[in-house]
Amino acid sequence: MSDRKLKLIVAAVIVLLLLHQMGVLISGIFGVVWGGISTLAVAAVSFFSARLAKAGGKRSFWFLLPTLLFTILPILLAVWMAMISNTSWFDRLVSLSPLLIGFVLPIILLSLIYIDLRNRSTNDFDER
Repeated sequence: MSDRKLKLIVAAVIVLLLLHQMGVLISGIFGVVWGGISTLAVAAVSFFSARLAKAGGKRSFWFLLPTLLFTILPILLAVWMAMISNTSWFDRLVSLSPLLIGFVLPIILLSLIYIDLRNRSTNDFDER
């Protein structure tokens, strides 16, 4: 598979993870309707950011901006909810582990792969 196709697949997986997490987060707080609306909003922001990244060239930060925003927001909310609960530190850690294992770590790993693929394609372009 070419680097371009790999970049597209990794970017699509990152966006899908972001859509899922934000939809789950908002629907858990405000209900299913708002979860669906927030998923559409995240999709729109991700789409427009991808367009801006494409227009901005190879070193554009527009792709990473929504990824960071929609990754940090659920982490902060989950940590805040865990900290205000009247449980032990172990219970708080256990309650945060699904978010860390199922969302944060995959986003970090996929972002590292995406950045490396971008750098590889940029370096290949510079060598020509």
